[in-house]
Amino acid sequence: MNDTRLKILDRQEKGSSGAKRTRNEGFVPGVLYGKDNQGQPVKVEASAIRRIISRMGSSAIFDAEYNGKPRLIMLKEVQSEPVGGNVLHVDLFEISADETVTTTVPLVAVGAEGITGGGVLQQMMSEVQVSCLPRAVPKAIEFDVSGMHPGQALYVSDLKVGDEIEILTPPDEMVANIIEPRTGVEEAEETEEAEEAGEAETTAEE
Repeated sequence: MNDTRLKILDRQEKGSSGAKRTRNEGFVPGVLYGKDNQGQPVKVEASAIRRIISRMGSSAIFDAEYNGKPRLIMLKEVQSEPVGGNVLHVDLFEISADETVTTTVPLVAVGAEGITGGGVLQQMMSEVQVSCLPRAVPKAIEFDVSGMHPGQALYVSDLKVGDEIEILTPPDEMVANIIEPRTGVEEAEETEEAEEAGEAETTAEE
């Protein structure tokens, strides 16, 4: 969280043509949910929401203003262009500072001993689901691979977070492992085996 106060405005434009017009005016169309809003069409300034996402991620929690009142908002879903990354649509949820929220947090690998020692990092999971108070939601959870070597794996249960954060993702799911790099000989053998298998299938069909 930070002190960025985003202004949320009601949106009258509906449909795809309305969304396009909203974007042309420098805004991003969205929907606001909460105990007082069960799907209110809204819009936010495009440059402001891009800054928030850049600084705090796509699950950001931030201060906003709506109908002249301060609100605490959580980004629930962000739709972006596949090329260019422009934000196309956002789902916003109004939350309370003293009520637990459930959201996803990105996982970031740090350290490189296992990799520089000849191993290759395979990250199997990019995010985990957590439950905590809004002020405790981290931008990311880091996991250190500097003490790992080929053949070792790291699981959700190995992630280090504060006592105020509960990880909801099953503890036995693998986050990452270190594997031995494949040699040129191994790759050539696999290619040869695949070619032989393909030739055998062709012969069988004939």
